[in-house]
Amino acid sequence: MVVLNAVLAGLTVGLFWGGVLVARALGMKAGYSLAPLGLSWPRGGVLAGVGVGMAVGVGALIASLPINAASVFILDRLGYSTERTIQGPFMRGLMRWVEESPGLAIPAIIVVVVILGPAVEELVFRGGVFNGLYRLGCYLSTSLHGPEGSPRAARRVSFALAALVSSVLFALLHLEPVLLPALLILAVVLCALLVRTGSLLPSFVAHATFNSFATAIIILDGLGVLKMPI
Repeated sequence: MVVLNAVLAGLTVGLFWGGVLVARALGMKAGYSLAPLGLSWPRGGVLAGVGVGMAVGVGALIASLPINAASVFILDRLGYSTERTIQGPFMRGLMRWVEESPGLAIPAIIVVVVILGPAVEELVFRGGVFNGLYRLGCYLSTSLHGPEGSPRAARRVSFALAALVSSVLFALLHLEPVLLPALLILAVVLCALLVRTGSLLPSFVAHATFNSFATAIIILDGLGVLKMPI
């Protein structure tokens, strides 16, 4: 998983710089800074960005509880068994690892699930896919309609389309039908957070906060503090 995350992050940055090279070869102004991917300080400062990210993450976590319950109810009504989840075997494996080797498993799980995973996913889905489509949509709208067009309307349409495409990909690639609605909503909110702050830091903090709940369950179950039916 660590290797896959490293490859995805490197591929995203590599494609971005490849695009910069093509743009410069065509005579367009383009810099090598990774700020267009969201790798910049948030508007309002780091502390404000972290605070907003934590608030969004906690809010998303609370909102996901009734959304997941409704998802389970609907899927059961449609005949889809929700007793066994796709990620269940993976989570049970992590729990056994914590039980057998807590000193190694706990910090490794925290680093991968709470820090590395959200960092790479934000870079790929929000910084790369969403931000790329959003900027492309705004550019095409300006090119087609000129400066006399409505820039606000163009940004709204570009945001809606880019957020929808990137969020659907994000939710589907988690391979969990029960969590799909909650993940889809979370992804759209993270896209809005990126546009509003101009940085991936708040969305990363929100994502990490959201993931920390599942991480806590895995660790506490592995240590025998609680038992979850996963």
